[in-house]
Amino acid sequence: MMKISKVLIANRGEIAVRIIKSLKENDIESVLVVSDVDKSSMAAKMADFVYEIGGKSAAESYLIVDKIIEACQYYEVDAVHPGYGFLSEKLELLAGCSKNNIKFIGPNKEAIKVMGDKILSKLKMQEVGVPTIPGFTIEAKNLENPKDLLKKVSEIKYPVMIKASAGGGGKGMRRVDSEEQFLDSCKSCKREAMSSFSDDRIFVEKFIENPRHIEFQVFGDDFGNIEHINERDCSIQRRNQKVIEECPSPSFCDDLRKKMGEMAILCAKSVDYVNAGTVEFIVSEKNEFFFLEMNTRLQVEHPVTELTHQVDLVKEQISVAEGKKLSFDDEDKTIKAHSIECRVYAEEPLNNYAPSAGKLLRCTFPKESKNIRIDTGVVSGDTISIYYDPMICKLITTAKTRKEAISYMVQAVKETTIFGVETNLSFLLDILNEESFVKGEYNTKYLEEKDIGSINKKNNGFNKSVLESLVDFDLKQTSHEALDPFVSVEL
Repeated sequence: MMKISKVLIANRGEIAVRIIKSLKENDIESVLVVSDVDKSSMAAKMADFVYEIGGKSAAESYLIVDKIIEACQYYEVDAVHPGYGFLSEKLELLAGCSKNNIKFIGPNKEAIKVMGDKILSKLKMQEVGVPTIPGFTIEAKNLENPKDLLKKVSEIKYPVMIKASAGGGGKGMRRVDSEEQFLDSCKSCKREAMSSFSDDRIFVEKFIENPRHIEFQVFGDDFGNIEHINERDCSIQRRNQKVIEECPSPSFCDDLRKKMGEMAILCAKSVDYVNAGTVEFIVSEKNEFFFLEMNTRLQVEHPVTELTHQVDLVKEQISVAEGKKLSFDDEDKTIKAHSIECRVYAEEPLNNYAPSAGKLLRCTFPKESKNIRIDTGVVSGDTISIYYDPMICKLITTAKTRKEAISYMVQAVKETTIFGVETNLSFLLDILNEESFVKGEYNTKYLEEKDIGSINKKNNGFNKSVLESLVDFDLKQTSHEALDPFVSVEL
C-alpha cells in the first residue's frame, strides 16, 4: 500500500480547484501545470507548486503528455490526477505515468482501451449481457456496396443514429430519418470523426425516441470490489451537451434503479474496473434501458452524487489509488437528499449560443451554505479565454425535496451576477420555471420541444462599453480566495 504525498493535476479551471481542495484537506501537496493563459488563475494561486508548460491552446499545453511527465519528474510527484477532459481518458498519459513509476489516479489500461472505444465497449457489453441498442459497425467495404448496407439499416428501421467510435461531447453524431440521407450522413460523420479524433470508424444504432439519459456512478478498488452510488439524470441537453443534471432522477422507481445499478456493476466488472467511472444509459419511454458508453474518469456533474450521498469522490479516488479498499457501505448508497446542478456558460444566445470570450468585469456568486455550493475557477477580473471550454461555474443546490432544490437553484441563478461576457443564466432560469421541468416530466428532446431559450433572446444582449462605465469596483482588490467547493450538507 502506497502513501500519496504529492499529486500533479493535469487540468485547469474549476475541476483543478475542486481537486486541490480535497488534496489540502488530506494534507497532500498539489502541483498544477499551467499554460500561458492560466498562469494567474485561481487554481494556480491555490496550488502548492505551479509548473509552466507554455502554449495557449490545449494542443500546445494540456494535451502534450511529455510536458505533463516532465512536470511530474521535476517535482517528484507520487501521482497524477487527470480531472475530466484533456488527457483523462488517453492511454498515452497512463503509459507515461507507468513508465516513470507514477500512480495514475484512474482505471487500468484495459478499461480505458475498451470503454474509450464505442464499438469495442458495445461488443463487450453484448458479451456479458448488458442491454445494448440494436445496430452494427459500418466498415469501409459497406460503403462500397451501399445496397446491402441500406438493406441492413432498414432492418433496424429509421430513424437511426450514426456515431463515431472515438466520439464524445456530441461530436461525430448524426440522426438520419430516411434512406435518402443515410449515405451522405455516413460520409460527413466519417470526415468529422477523422478531423476531431483521428479515427474515422463509425457505427449505426437504432434511434430511441424521447429517451432519458441516465448515468450511474461506479467505483472499484484493487481487491475486486465494485459498487455503484446510484444514478444521475442528465436528460436536459442542448446539442447532446448536458446543461442540467440531478440526483436522484425524478422519473425513477426503486425497481428500475436496482436493475440498472446491477447492469452498471456488471459493466464495470467486465473490465476489472478500478477507481471512479460512470456508466451511461439511454432509457426509453417504456423504461427499457440500453448501454450508451462508459466514461473512465470523474464526471463534470459528480457534485450531485457527492451532496446526495455525503461522500467526497475525489478523496475516495485518492484512497483507492493508495491501495485501500472502498469505504462505501450500504448506508453511503442511501440517497439522503435531492441535488441539482446547473452549468453556467459564457455564451451568446443571439449567436446560437456560441462561446462568449472576454474579461469578467464583475463576477459574483451567491453565498455558499448547506443548500448552495459553487464550483468555479474564476473571479472578477479573470478572462474567459477563446482557447478553452467557456464554463464559468457550476451552481449546485441540495435540499430534502426536489421542489426545495429547484427553489434554491432559482435563488442561486438570480443571485449570480456576471458582466463582461454574455451568459446562459436567463436560459437556465427559463428551464427552472417551466412547468414540465418542475414536474420532472422531461427527456433529451425537452429543450427542442419546448423551445427553451428563445423567449429571452431579444433581452439577453448588452452593450459592453456601457457596462464598463457602470461597473464600479477595483479589480486590483479582487480576491482570488477560492470558494469552498465542498460545503457539507446538513439535512
